[in-house]
Amino acid sequence: MRESRDEEREPNRKDVHPMLRKFELIVIGTGEAGTSAAYGCRSEGWEVAVIDSRPYGGTCSLRGCDPKKVLVGAAELLDWQGRMVGKGVRSEGMKIDWSELMEFKRTFTEPVPESREHGFTEDGIVPFHGAARFIDERTVEDDELSGRYLLIATGARPVKLGITGEEHFHHRSRPQ
Repeated sequence: MRESRDEEREPNRKDVHPMLRKFELIVIGTGEAGTSAAYGCRSEGWEVAVIDSRPYGGTCSLRGCDPKKVLVGAAELLDWQGRMVGKGVRSEGMKIDWSELMEFKRTFTEPVPESREHGFTEDGIVPFHGAARFIDERTVEDDELSGRYLLIATGARPVKLGITGEEHFHHRSRPQ
């Protein structure tokens, strides 16, 4: 007897998930919100996993808030210097060395992914790398993970500024 078309497309769930790993919470995203939830639940004794398709740390730590503060801080310093000329402040030749500024920015953004993953592991949170694709309401495909709860904490992307030179925020070289 031949199986129905539905049975051919939907094999027995046991066959589909032979290596299913179960957690009480799976957090998708490793930015500030996801990290806080993961640590909070883990501190209550929950079995927790995190998964991210990008380097661990999220937008704020790696591409948004924190790096922006360095770049804005340098621009504000030049602006204030210009405003104080003739008011008792002299700083001839003050300028931004873009390559050096970007190198400084990387001194605190580059360690974040490894540090974040190490912290997860040390606290018993199981880290996974990859894109989480839902198989059903409690299971994600990447490493066959099943969770009692799933938290989507994928955050946001930095806002496009729409200004000339925006592409240089991610480059090591100085804008021309």
